[in-house]
Formats: sequence, structure tokens, C-alpha cells
Amino acid sequence: MKKNSLLFIFAACFLEFACVSTRQTQESVSAPKWITDKGRLELFPSSSYVSALAHGDTAQACREKAVAEISEYIKASVSSSSAAAYFYKQSDNVFSENQNLRQKIQVFSNNDLYQLEYTNPYYETDRAQYVCVAYINREWAFDFVRPKLDAAKNQFAKNYNEALKKQSLLDKIIGIKRAQKILPVFYEVWDFARAILPEKARVYEEVDFLANESLHKVKELSSSVLIRIEDIGNTDLLEKSGVVAELSNQFKKIGFVVSDSKNANCSALVEAKAPINERDGIFETYPEIYIKIMEHEIEKISSAKSLDRVSALNKDTFIARIYLALKNEVKTLIEDEFFN
Repeated sequence: MKKNSLLFIFAACFLEFACVSTRQTQESVSAPKWITDKGRLELFPSSSYVSALAHGDTAQACREKAVAEISEYIKASVSSSSAAAYFYKQSDNVFSENQNLRQKIQVFSNNDLYQLEYTNPYYETDRAQYVCVAYINREWAFDFVRPKLDAAKNQFAKNYNEALKKQSLLDKIIGIKRAQKILPVFYEVWDFARAILPEKARVYEEVDFLANESLHKVKELSSSVLIRIEDIGNTDLLEKSGVVAELSNQFKKIGFVVSDSKNANCSALVEAKAPINERDGIFETYPEIYIKIMEHEIEKISSAKSLDRVSALNKDTFIARIYLALKNEVKTLIEDEFFN
């Protein structure tokens, strides 16, 4: 019994010593200078860093909040500089076109935070929360994204210029459209670069001007395309399904002039099939659609597509589903395969 009592007293003394030692250790570690905004700006001056201080119940939560603040700063910086750029370009009568281009390619929809770093989260006993700073060294981050900017710039300029050298109207339009697919990558990185180091990012404005020029060029070339839609095969199916009307609408959206003239420089041959099978009271079919686009009798684009199974118990519902499937496929073919 006496032995157990001694062990209990020894354990209690040890625990008390450990607690005192832990408190002394915590108290001896001074709070980092960056836990206040003033200290943060001294250690991470805005001229050299983008930084944000945040608190959270966990170390991960404070990191996430700090990143969210930096992300908002970048988006606000991009929005501000973009608005200024649009205002400047308005004097050249290209304000609306430039804005449409950026809206179309959905700029800064999801900016990556390049070269992001953190301080070690510090636990503030007064707040009972963790605190940390997320920061980006402006120069380092710009050097990191510069190769991506250069690659996108060179690739777009190369593809755009190659498209302009083509003889065919359709080849030029398709080539320019394909070159423009590089622009979302460029703008995402360029917007980030402008937010962190606008002076250095300004040298890439030439890409923005060239992109805007490409929009005008596509519009100009498209207006010279006079296209005639020729339905082959089941004319009744094409008309009732709305395939011809949808095809005409898609061409007009591109900027083509749709005409019945025999002097049209382009033509679109379209055929649709939907052989109906009825079994056990179920109507079913696998619709097919074929489109070939010609320029001066030379084939430029063709696509033959078998659609997924269409079925229904009611014939009217079944026919309506066929029409919808064919119409939607025309829209997809033109938007995704041909010109976008």
C-alpha cells in the first residue's frame, strides 16, 4: 500500500512538471511577426509579394482562407485591368468585339495560383485559432509562367498566320477557329501574370490585339461564304425534323450567308435516316445523319454519325424523339466538330 502511494505521488509530480514545462515552452516561443497585417506587409511588402493573412479552426482551414483571399485579389485585379483595356480600345471601335472574345473563351474562370507558398501555421491561444500567411513572390511567379505565355503566344501566332495563307475561304475560317482554341490557355496565364506583375505582362498585349484581329477576320471571311443547303435522301424527314432549319441557323451564327442560289460558292449536303422497327409494341430506331460541306465542288468537311437508340411505346412520342435527336446532333456537329 505504501509502495502504491509513493508511485501515485511520483506520477502526479511528473505530470505537473510536464504541464509546467509545456506552458513554459509555448510561452518562450514568441508569436511570429506576420500574425498582424502590419507585420505581414513588412515581411511581405506588396511591391514584391501578393499575400494574405487568415485564421481558421485548423491549420488547413486557415490555409484555404488565405488562398481564397489571394484568388479574389487576382480576380479583382484582372477585372480592373480588363475594364481599363476595354475602355482604351473603345476609341478604336473594337471595344465590343474584344469584350465578346474574352466572354466567349471564359477568361479567368479558374485561375491557378502559381508558386504559392505558406508560413507555418501558428496557434493563437487567445483566439483559439490557427493563423498563417499565403504568399506569392511576384518575380518568381512571373518567371514561372513566362514559358507558358511564350509558348501560347508563339503557337497562336503561328497557327493564325498559317490559316491566313490558305487559299480556300473555309480552310481559312477553320484554321483561324482552331488557332483560337489556344487563346483560353494564354488568357488564363496572362491574366494571372497581369495581376502579379502588370508591367512585365504588358509585353504580351500584342497577343490580345492579334486575337481581336482574328475575330474580325473570321467575321469578314464568313460574310463572303454563300452556302446552299442541299437535302439528299429522305427530304420529308429532314424538313419535319428541323434538321435543315437547324443547319441553316448554325451557319448563320458563324456568319455564313445561306442561299438557294445556284451561284453559291459553298454547299452543304445533308442526309438523315431513321428506319423504324416495331417489336412487342415498342418502336425503335438508330438514326443516322450525314453532312458534307463543299467549296467550289471540293469536299472540305464531312461527317457520318450513327446516333444512340431511340425508342418509345407511343408512335408520336417516338417520332418526336427522332426529330429532337437529329436536330441536336446537327447542332453538335457544327459547333464541336466543324468550326469551334
